[in-house]
Amino acid sequence: MPIPSPSVTPLHMAKTKADTYGQNHIIESPIIISDALSLFEKELEKLSRKERAGIHEAEKKCPVITRSEDHRLMFLRCDLFNAKLAAKRFAKYWNKRIELFGEKAFEPFMLEGSMGNDIDALLNGFVRLLPGKDESGRALIWVDASYLDSTKYTRESMIRALTYIEHAALEDETVQKKGVIFINYNGNNPKFSQFDKTLISMWADSMKGCMPVRVSAIYILQIPTLFSTLANLFKHLLGRRLSKRLLLLPGTNEKIVMSLSKRGIKRESLPIEIGGEVVLDQKKWIEERVQAGK
Repeated sequence: MPIPSPSVTPLHMAKTKADTYGQNHIIESPIIISDALSLFEKELEKLSRKERAGIHEAEKKCPVITRSEDHRLMFLRCDLFNAKLAAKRFAKYWNKRIELFGEKAFEPFMLEGSMGNDIDALLNGFVRLLPGKDESGRALIWVDASYLDSTKYTRESMIRALTYIEHAALEDETVQKKGVIFINYNGNNPKFSQFDKTLISMWADSMKGCMPVRVSAIYILQIPTLFSTLANLFKHLLGRRLSKRLLLLPGTNEKIVMSLSKRGIKRESLPIEIGGEVVLDQKKWIEERVQAGK
């Protein structure tokens, strides 16, 4: 990977050594953060009018969100404090957010507010944020395609629901720094007809270069028969960068749990479906977030 120009990263910035997933992490300090935010602002000014369209509209309608240091830091952390890359991601994010949510894009993501029309998609259970994390503090997102049923939601609603779940993970500052691990469970034998390639493509499009999520790994468990058929298509939808994060874990549940444990994901953080200790309850998770005003 080429070394970024000093003009787009803070001076004297240091990184940790590559971790289990080959990722480096910035050693943050108040000075590094301050310098990065200043560089970020300068890079935003260099964007074209078309690129800045979403930002321009959002700064008029929800400046409290767009001007927030916490909001901008998510993008800087995702791109390792490369202000140029972070600014481009920020611009794509706001263009996509407005495309997906319309006027509700300018509201905070809240279940009793901007997400009110997408509860059915959230309740579906296709994607869930697990309560635990790996040993480094990465969020764990559980994916089970057997729950897909396009008669109960629109694709657009599901993408909004997935965006909400990703933002829920990003509420934790450590997750912003360390990243997210997706665990694709296939023990419920999803049918070929349930593999909605249009939805998967929309999801990938809503994330790549947009969402400030550092994808550390995408585990495929109990490799389904259809995966070998769809592997190339799946990799195409994910793109070159995310495809490199695909990790296949075949074998029994116990073997899978042991493999994940060696990678820092302990049994107590995994669902009972594979021999873990977490009971999946999407309805309860939603109720708890509503009570918390999220």
